Amino acid sequence: MLAAEKWYTYQESYQKYGLDMRPAEEKRIRTRVEKDAVISVQDKLRLLILVVVLGALFVGFVAATAYGAKIQYNINTIQAQSDEVQGEIENLHVKIKSATNIQTIEEKAMAMGMVYPKITEYVYINGGEEEPVKDFALALMEQAYN
Repeated sequence: MLAAEKWYTYQESYQKYGLDMRPAEEKRIRTRVEKDAVISVQDKLRLLILVVVLGALFVGFVAATAYGAKIQYNINTIQAQSDEVQGEIENLHVKIKSATNIQTIEEKAMAMGMVYPKITEYVYINGGEEEPVKDFALALMEQAYN
C-alpha cells in the first residue's frame, strides 16, 4: 500500500470518532501598513518631555536616597557618641558608689588619724529626759527643725 492510501485509511478511521485529520489551512495574516509611519514633530516633543521628566524623577530618587544615607550616617555617629558618654556616666556612678561606701570612708578617716570614741565620750540626745530617746531619727529631726 502506498503511503497516501494508508493516510486516507487512517483518516477514515479517525473520522468515525469525530476527528478531522486534514491538515489545518494556514491563515493568511494580513498586515496593515500605516500610511503615516513617520513620527510627527509634536510626538517627538512629547517623547522628549517624557524622557526629561523621567530623568529628573530618577535623579531626584538618587538624591533623596543619598540624603537619607547621609542622615542615617549622622544618626549612627551621634548614637555611638551617646553610647560612649553613657558608658562614662556609668563608670562615674560606680566610682561615686565606691567612694561613698562606708568602709572606704572609714579607711580614709582612720588614715587621717580619727579614732572611735570611747564609751565615756558618747553623747545622748534627750529632750530634758533622763532616758535615751527610742526614735533617735525623729528626735534629731525635731531638734534640727525647731
